[in-house]
Parts: sequence; C-alpha cells; structure tokens
Amino acid sequence: MSWLGKLITRVVLWLALVIVMFPILWVLLTSFKPAELAQALPPIWDFMPTLQNYRDVLSGNTYTSQVFGVLLNHTIIVTLSSTLLGLAAAVPAAYALARVKFAGRQATANWILSTIMFPPAVSVIPVFVIASRLGLTDTWPVLVVPYAAFGLPMMIWMLRSAIKQIPFEIEEAAMVDGASRGQIIWHIVLPLLTPSIVSASLLAGMLAWNEFLFALTLSRSAIKTAPVGISEFTSMYGTQWGTLTAAATVTVAPILLIALLLRRRVIEGLTFGAVK
Repeated sequence: MSWLGKLITRVVLWLALVIVMFPILWVLLTSFKPAELAQALPPIWDFMPTLQNYRDVLSGNTYTSQVFGVLLNHTIIVTLSSTLLGLAAAVPAAYALARVKFAGRQATANWILSTIMFPPAVSVIPVFVIASRLGLTDTWPVLVVPYAAFGLPMMIWMLRSAIKQIPFEIEEAAMVDGASRGQIIWHIVLPLLTPSIVSASLLAGMLAWNEFLFALTLSRSAIKTAPVGISEFTSMYGTQWGTLTAAATVTVAPILLIALLLRRRVIEGLTFGAVK
C-alpha cells in the first residue's frame, strides 16, 4: 500500500473513531455544564465547568426517588454476587466438559452453547410470576440468580476452551505424585486459568452491571440498581440532562476503569491458546 493509501486509511479510521466516541464525549461534557446550560438548544460548548451535577447526584439533591450513591452500591452488590455465583458453577462445569469423559458430553456442551442465543427478555414475565408467588420480589436473589444464569453459558465455554489448551500431561504428572482431582483443580488448573477467569468475570460482570429490564421489573427500592436510577432523571416534566449525564458517567466510570486496569489479563484470557 502506498503512502497515500495509508494516509487515507488513517484519516478514515480517525473519523470513524471520532463519530463513535462523540456521544460519550457529549455525555461527559454535558455532565460538567451548569444546569441552565445543559438544557440549552443548540448546545453551548463554551462554558465554565462545574461539579454541581455530580454533587447533586451523589447527595440525592435531585427529583429521583433515591440517592444515586445507594443505587451504585446495589449495583456493585448484585454484580459481584452474580459473577462469583457464576464462577462457582462455571469452573467445575467447564472442567468436567473439558476433562471428564461421560456419555453425552459433546451434546451437553452444544446445548449449553445454544442457550447463549436465548433472549433474556423472554423470561422476564415467568421470572416475575415465580418471584411474586415466592415473595422474592425486590430481594437480592431475584436479580443475582438470573444474572448468574444468563452469564453462565458464556463463562463455561470460555473456561472450557482455556482448560482444553492446558497440557493434560501436567495433570497426569500431579496424579502420579498422588494429587487428588480437587488438588489438581485448585493448585494447577485455577492458577493457569487466571487470565481466562478474569476475562469471563469481566464480561459477565458487565452484563450484570448494565442490565436494565430485569432490574426495572423485579426491583422496587430495596435493590434498585443504577441503570434503573438513570431512567428516573427523565419524567413528565422533562429530562434533567445535567444530572442524568453525571449519573451515566458515574455508572460507566467504574467498569471502564476496571477494564483498563485488567486489559492485559483480559487480552491474555481472550487469546489463550490462539497462538502456540
């Protein structure tokens, strides 16, 4: 490719990046605008930045029903709980599908893979009916269990693929030395799976962190999460753009920061076994 072709390619890529990033930049800039300028049309780009929107959001000085900091705590609890529950089920399931020989192993793996195509929205009404009859509406399990279940197929397949890339000779050597199956998993497989576990946990955690429909349907106030809280900044009286964008920024920032800090582990986990 000539230098002119490379230049055109770079320009096109940068333009595409700017177009994709513009909504995020707009949200970030609006969150620093004074309340009266955040509503202005056309948008005003020359303004004195302020943190008042963030103070209002985190202190509860808004028209929403709850302090947004409380909703963030709820989101953290639900995300961590569902991710850990999913890992507790995914690791042994993935190891069994990768190492243990039993009748129907491939069919079971294919069935688990097929459940990834199942749209969670279809199960909202049945889960709501069951939760209502069991008196579990607006309780932690009603969100933690479905979130863990929806992320489980992806976690199992990611970990299964990673385990199959670990040489079985390492486990055979441990068996010869007298190690049990549990010791092999704990002392050998899990340390080698760390990058893949981080990748699977981050992807499952992002699904739980951003989930809106189940949280809106199954929660009231005790476990209401941040995505539901963001929707409350839009009401019949209009949209509070300043506080809404501040709440959106506060919600996105933690997961973005974690992804940046763990990006090396994530890349290792996603490419594990791709290059020999």
